[in-house]
Amino acid sequence: MKEKITEIPNLEETVPEKKITFFQKRKKVISGVAIFLLVFLGLIYFFAVGPALALKKDLATGQALAGQIKEELEEKNLAFIREKVPETQNLVYQVQQKTKRLGWVKILPKYGDYYQNAQFALAAASPLLEAANLTIEAVYPYADILGFETAQEASSAGETTQDRIAFLLESSQDLAGKIEGINTQLKLANEQIQKIDPEALPEEFQGLKIQEEAIKIKETFEEILPITGGLKPVLENLPYFLGEEEKMTYLVLFQNDAELRPSGGFLTAYAILEVEDGKFTPVSSHDIYDLDARFNKRIEAPRPIRDYLPNVYYWNLRDMNLSPDFKVSMETFYSYYQQVPGEPEIDGVFAVDTQFLAALLEVIGEVSVPGWGEFSASADQRCHGCPQVVYELERMADKPLGTIRTERKAVLGPLMHTILLHVMGASADKIPGLFEALIAGIEGKHLLFYFPEAEKQAAIEALNLGGRVQETDGDYFFLVDANFAGAKSNMFIEQTVEDKISIIDNGRIKHEVVIKYQNPSPASDCNLESGGLCLNGLYRNWFRLYVPKGSTLLEMKGSEKEPLVYEELGKTVFEGFFGEKFPLYPNGGTNLVSITYETPLTAENQPYQLLIQKQAGTKDNTYKVSFQEKEEEFFLKSDKTLRW
Repeated sequence: MKEKITEIPNLEETVPEKKITFFQKRKKVISGVAIFLLVFLGLIYFFAVGPALALKKDLATGQALAGQIKEELEEKNLAFIREKVPETQNLVYQVQQKTKRLGWVKILPKYGDYYQNAQFALAAASPLLEAANLTIEAVYPYADILGFETAQEASSAGETTQDRIAFLLESSQDLAGKIEGINTQLKLANEQIQKIDPEALPEEFQGLKIQEEAIKIKETFEEILPITGGLKPVLENLPYFLGEEEKMTYLVLFQNDAELRPSGGFLTAYAILEVEDGKFTPVSSHDIYDLDARFNKRIEAPRPIRDYLPNVYYWNLRDMNLSPDFKVSMETFYSYYQQVPGEPEIDGVFAVDTQFLAALLEVIGEVSVPGWGEFSASADQRCHGCPQVVYELERMADKPLGTIRTERKAVLGPLMHTILLHVMGASADKIPGLFEALIAGIEGKHLLFYFPEAEKQAAIEALNLGGRVQETDGDYFFLVDANFAGAKSNMFIEQTVEDKISIIDNGRIKHEVVIKYQNPSPASDCNLESGGLCLNGLYRNWFRLYVPKGSTLLEMKGSEKEPLVYEELGKTVFEGFFGEKFPLYPNGGTNLVSITYETPLTAENQPYQLLIQKQAGTKDNTYKVSFQEKEEEFFLKSDKTLRW
């Protein structure tokens, strides 16, 4: 009998199939979704939430740090800023690393633009902070000169201004090298800053006007770079300027801005100044009429003098600053000055006006000039609040005193000598104020320089110290007035310029300009023979508006003469005159001049940019400029660029 064999069945085949319920399926799905969500949320946290939260914290820290630096900068605490810049650098590095994990937002509308612009800003931050580091280290030895506080005494410490000049002269070449490094880093930062698109940023965030601030930052860097770039050639030539290589002889021209002329004011007096190893020594001073008397030349008066001063037949040295470009005026003046017998060879020309002298006296206080009396910057009611020094200089120059004019104007030499002694001997606490007065004088064009040697002239022009008519790729506006009346009315005249800029049908830029001249002060007694001092009298004005070459005059009102249109200094000039029939009267008189013109520029030149130049010797006149629906109002303290 065969043995019955029982096969063991395959368990997989024999086990009954379990039925998966709906609830079991749901459990699996939920479990899978949960795992996915955990991973996804983890990724989101890693790439978005985490960095965002970290960035929020870092940005709050950065905002607080920036506020501290701003406050301490206003207090001129250089030691604090020096300490905090490395901390800021570290914070920027952290933010840069964390933002890399937020790169995915580039695919999102609007936020992608925010991210891209933020990247440009972060890319600019590193070279900018490096520039800040280099700047701090460069200026630290001169901190006391600039009015900054340091944790320790600056290496330039000395007792007087003369000591500081000696130190600056000694260290100028080293400083020039440091400036080059600073400028390199600023250029790198600016490359990134100019990539920022303000229109792609939110208008406002947490009370901060983002777009407006971005525009200001871009404009600021465009203005800073020429300054830092111009510092190097000036510093390199400083030993030459200050007579370290050899004694320098300078001609100092006194431009009376109370009687405004194109390059700053009527040339009323001059002085000879020697500089050797940084030490200034006034040699002599004279009335400009004395120089003209020894000129012995009969040069036919140029066309503007013949037109507006018909009784003047010859061109005198005192009237040779007819060009608003100081170099052009001085090239003419210098060429004829060299022909005056007995005058020394000069290496350069300085031009100063009453506003600069008053600013120096504001810092050093009242000075006593032997034989001439006291001079100060205090308000003098005899000229309705003008500085006392201005009134006294005008009184000595113009009022009949029984002495000849030359003797009276000789006061400028002793006065300049006295001021120089006080400036060079000024104590440490006055040096920052003197430095600020110097910078303000240069920016306001109350102090101008000219050098016959081309290389030296190029150096001062690099820092805009030469009073030149500037070149620009954008729009241009330069109003130039000339007082052809003889009175000192510019002391009292208030001027407002309104410029309405629009885009006309052909796409070109149109200007509608209104210039308001007003004299609210009482008239002076201009009867010199009766002892009066003719300061505020009738005002006769030769005016010119320099605009982009190729501009078209559409209309001019307020000129007694037929308007003239011509090209000069690479610009188109609109010229007019008032005062023969309709002078500007004191005691509330008002004259209006309106000029409407079209430029060759088109609306395609975006963003729109306008350079407004300030005439040398002018006060900080009021300007109101509008472009389309945007408007700015400001005092023109220096050359100014507007961008929209």
